[in-house]
Amino acid sequence: MKNIWVTASNEEEKPWGKETAWSTSGGGHISGKILYLKKDCRNSLKYSLIKEETLHIMSGELLLTFSDEKFKEHEMWKSRICKPGDTIHVQSGCPYRIKALEDSTIIEIGSRIHNTATVRFHDDYGRHSSTDEFKVYQQAELVEKSMMPDKDN
Repeated sequence: MKNIWVTASNEEEKPWGKETAWSTSGGGHISGKILYLKKDCRNSLKYSLIKEETLHIMSGELLLTFSDEKFKEHEMWKSRICKPGDTIHVQSGCPYRIKALEDSTIIEIGSRIHNTATVRFHDDYGRHSSTDEFKVYQQAELVEKSMMPDKDN
């Protein structure tokens, strides 16, 4: 039978800022977060094996570094600047990382799948899934650095 649930959110400090997270209960399959990224901080270079997520930029400016699901074959990475009002859809198997160029707020809505595996190639805070993926990290890092504004100007 269909019904309505009310759930509480959880706030958690992260090395890059903080997040407020919530999810549906019962038979629901949706989770949400509000991510608060501090300037010059970034999240993990990662991808999910199953989960899809949509990120909506509410405030700040971000550098998004990403590839498609065949990134291990073609080793191609892209970066772009994202601003308030931009929306990013991340499909499962597609790696990405976001870096806050300014203090930023992002709303994340994702498919809620229990025991969702996330593969982290690199994390500035030591939360790596594996050290075998260092080449992937190096490629993405080069693309990200090429998009960064020159701090001497």
